[in-house]
Amino acid sequence: MAPKAKVVLTADSTVMSSYGNKLFYGFLSTAPKRAFKILSADRIMRAILKKVPTDAEGRAKIAPQGLRRIESALVGSGMLTGEEVVVAPAEYLSMIVTGLTKVIGIAVIDPLGQGPSSSTFGGNYGVIHEETINAAQFRNLMGSDVLRWARRNGAKVVVGGPGVWQLGANDMGEFGIDVLIDGEADLLFPKVVKSIMDGELQTPAIIKTAFNHIPDAGQIYPLIGGTIGGLVEISRGCGRGCSFCMPTLRKIRHRPMEDIVADVKTNIRFGMNDICLHAEDVLRYGTTKMIPDTEKVVSLFKAIVEIPNAGVLSVSHTALASIASSPQTVSRVSDLAGLDKHNWMGFQTGIETGSTRIMQNLMKMKPAPFKPSEWPHVVETAFAICAENHWVPAATLLVNLPGEAECDVLQTIDLIDNLYDYRSLMVPLLYVPLGGDTTKPMRVLEDAKYYHFELYRSIWKHDMRWLREIAHDYGKNSSLPARLAISAIVNFTTGLADSKVLAYLDGCIEKLRPKDDAALSFSRRNPKGYMNA
Repeated sequence: MAPKAKVVLTADSTVMSSYGNKLFYGFLSTAPKRAFKILSADRIMRAILKKVPTDAEGRAKIAPQGLRRIESALVGSGMLTGEEVVVAPAEYLSMIVTGLTKVIGIAVIDPLGQGPSSSTFGGNYGVIHEETINAAQFRNLMGSDVLRWARRNGAKVVVGGPGVWQLGANDMGEFGIDVLIDGEADLLFPKVVKSIMDGELQTPAIIKTAFNHIPDAGQIYPLIGGTIGGLVEISRGCGRGCSFCMPTLRKIRHRPMEDIVADVKTNIRFGMNDICLHAEDVLRYGTTKMIPDTEKVVSLFKAIVEIPNAGVLSVSHTALASIASSPQTVSRVSDLAGLDKHNWMGFQTGIETGSTRIMQNLMKMKPAPFKPSEWPHVVETAFAICAENHWVPAATLLVNLPGEAECDVLQTIDLIDNLYDYRSLMVPLLYVPLGGDTTKPMRVLEDAKYYHFELYRSIWKHDMRWLREIAHDYGKNSSLPARLAISAIVNFTTGLADSKVLAYLDGCIEKLRPKDDAALSFSRRNPKGYMNA
């Protein structure tokens, strides 16, 4: 038992999961509950969304990095001792939460299934109009008996994390949330906890992180526990300023190398030998300029690979512009990581569009140090560099961007077709507006035009070329249940589903395409004067 737990930190089972030892399998939780024809959602949960290991008291040996940061902030600030803060999976809360517990902190990533991936595949706008797995699991946690009991006995439920934007005052009442924290909480959360314990904070309350509570790089406390996927934050923020993306609007900060190394050693001590370096753009570590500082990036990777017992080293996100502007950085990192054809480095990145007009209007700094007009060339150059160095992009493309027109989508299709021979995966995602954005929502199928279906078709054909090979290589070190589940999904998708999906897309294109399309195809891609609008 953990009788001294004054603060308990947790998350629903789609956030607090080992994912069968492969971090990016977590995206399967954004699927609607009846999406899988071979495997039910319950079987997916059991096979892939695996419980994190715990000690005899129910404390998580590994946990989401966001919760670990909050744990470190509470202990590092001196607010509480390590015994008074417990990070635990939801299924162990009943043995940890007691009458002494004053705060239950819950981390959310996509609590209502309104994120780009969830809204594309489920919910009101997605392929299947049904609640997503992650939204259902969040609902289950918030309605659990242990949370109800804790609130009746004086504990306050505090929710934070990157998905908190989905929650408002009405949701607080529905789910029994006392406090929402919107923004970075390293400095703010300990003060909120103190205010709750002192009986000063009036609830319900929505608290936004003020400028003076945004931590500098040196104020981000090192981890005191292992993280899921061996995830270690090296930088925070982006600074490219894309108008619809919250991380890009935050100032970029790089953590000291000694703190990063300490976090890696902590993960290894908790059995997480394989490390994934996390930032919005890992290649920009150590600089605020748009061209990577090769020596700083290489020094960081070298310091990590030299740590005793360090295993596979990977990255979470990298910008295509950084790759295109510094191929030597990619090459040297690849050498340090020991990459080859079947031991490659996968990472997330954003293509978003092939339209130079959209880039200029919404994301003009995304191609930097190149110009928006060079974006398609930047993307293809980056993909070529990745292919040469055994990096495999998992790229997103956004549908229904503000101001999007037919020619923008057709230019995106041209770009995708040019990337067909580069090993990678792509996924179309519905644009999710921030507050105040008046862009009309779009249903991924019902509201799609012929050119959207052409876009889906190009992406589908690209992914079918590479899916089996990538899934095989990526999953070879995952748990047996996860490998079997992924194999079943891949076999179904590349087998029976492939022909049916293509037939459906071709039918939609034929039905919706204007009769004069062949004659006007070029003018749609290059309407007179339109590119200068």
